[in-house]
This record gives sequence, structure tokens and C-alpha cells, in this order.
Amino acid sequence: MGQVPTAAVGVSLGGNMLACLLGLQGSSAPLDAAVAISAPLALEPCSEKLDVGFSRFYQHYLLTQLKKNATRKLRAWPGTLPVDLTQLRTFRRLREFDDAITARAHGFLDARDYYQRASAMPLLTGVRKPLLIIHAKDDPFMTDAVIPLPAQLSATIEYQLTQQGGHVGFVGGSLLRPKMWLEQRVPDWLSTYLDV
Repeated sequence: MGQVPTAAVGVSLGGNMLACLLGLQGSSAPLDAAVAISAPLALEPCSEKLDVGFSRFYQHYLLTQLKKNATRKLRAWPGTLPVDLTQLRTFRRLREFDDAITARAHGFLDARDYYQRASAMPLLTGVRKPLLIIHAKDDPFMTDAVIPLPAQLSATIEYQLTQQGGHVGFVGGSLLRPKMWLEQRVPDWLSTYLDV
């Protein structure tokens, strides 16, 4: 039985979770390489960003989807969430949902505790496996607080900040000839670590 190189790609909140795993597990992480795309590495500032400007549209969309899922769960299994349907309908901000449901369902005291303990930013210096982090300056979830300083990155992290790309967009070229930049960048970068 041989060993096969293994990689993971995390997108958005999944990218933050992947970076947390790599930071916590260091050299014992079960991956040869990883990529985190549009990861909200500092959850508190990202939550605050969703309360202003154009980002509020994203907050409304995300919150609507979360409330739909929670409603289905409450109807199928009443009492499984720390809120009822009446409370759920009152949430207008993602932070309210995180405070009442996300945090408590996962063992955190409240949204602030969840945002602090589940943010990858403070763990990045512990990453020992190759990790590519890709962010876009025009990501509606991003603030400068999510852009790591060089001192916050371990030597195994390659950080790429593009001017454009939105939240997991990264489409280049023109309308007639679009180029799916991300779909090229990720496999190209991973091939260095996965080709045997």
C-alpha cells in the first residue's frame, strides 16, 4: 500500500476552518498542501463589514439561507436549536444568528467568543504545511483586518492578494472570452506538492 499526496481546498468559511486546522496541527496536519480561498481569517471584522454598504446585500442573502435551513431543522426536529421559529424570524443580522445559534450549537459562549476562537488569523504562524491563501481586495466580506501582515504568516504560507476577484469570483479576461483564473491558479500551485 503506497502513500498518495493529499491536498485540501477550503472556500470562504471553509478556508478559514482549513487554515485553523493547519495552524493547530502544525507539522502533524494530514495534508501535503492546502489552499484557502476568500477565507474570512478574522471573523469579527468580517461580521462588522457585512453591516455596511453593499455588503448588506450579502448579509441579507446569507442570513436568508441560514434561516431557511434552521426553519427546516426546527420543523423536522423541534427543540434541536436553542431558538424557536418566532425568535428565528426576528434576526436581521448575521451576528444575531451566530450569537443565538452558531455559537451555542458549537460550544461557544456567544458570537464574540465564536469569532475570536474560530478565527484562523492568530493560528497562521503555526502552519507548517504549504498553504496558499488567496484574497481579493474587492471582496465584500473583507476589511484590512483580514489581510495578514508578513509577521503573521509562517514560512510555509504563500499569500496572494489580488485587486479584483470579489468573494470567490476571480474571473479574468473579457465578457466574450472569460478566463477562470482561480480554476487555473489552484491546480497549478498544488501540482508542485502533489506530482509524484
